[in-house]
Amino acid sequence: MKAKLAGLDTIKIAHILMTISFVMIISGGVSSFVLGLKADKLETQKRINVVNDEFEILSANTSVFETVRDELYSDTLSNVYYDTLYSDDKKIKEKLSNYENLVDELQKTTVKLDKLCKDVYYPDIEANTKCSNYKSIYEQVNNYFISDINLYNKNIDKYNEYQKNNNFNLKIEKYKLRKQYIDYDGDKKYDGKEG
Repeated sequence: MKAKLAGLDTIKIAHILMTISFVMIISGGVSSFVLGLKADKLETQKRINVVNDEFEILSANTSVFETVRDELYSDTLSNVYYDTLYSDDKKIKEKLSNYENLVDELQKTTVKLDKLCKDVYYPDIEANTKCSNYKSIYEQVNNYFISDINLYNKNIDKYNEYQKNNNFNLKIEKYKLRKQYIDYDGDKKYDGKEG
């Protein structure tokens, strides 16, 4: 009888040990899952913060672009006269180059936002709104820039034609345009394209 009781005790102990092991494995799995969720939530919040920061940079640079564009029109492009165009050419092209640099800076921020926003839906409405709007903003800036350069280059064509028709030997080179109109947000419209 003692042998039977000892065998039952061993089976009970084995069941208790297996139950304790099973409970520890389950609690370890749950604990690991909870820690993973917490780490995931922290990583997502970091990415949301980066999206917000990059969008703020984009917004600030867009404001600078708009200010420079307004100044460029009021100081330079609206005051293009044949008698001063040749002498002002270098200064104008320098301003246009600085203007293009602003577009390039916006493009850098846009590339960063592309990486942060591609195929991602954040649990933050503000971040999602920024992810859906930045492409349209960059598209407008790029296309406004190209329209402005095309307008300037048309004035150069007219100036050169005037010089040629009057047998003058002055000729100005167009501003070299390395950019193209873009439909960056894929809506089949070219926001910011003028003319």
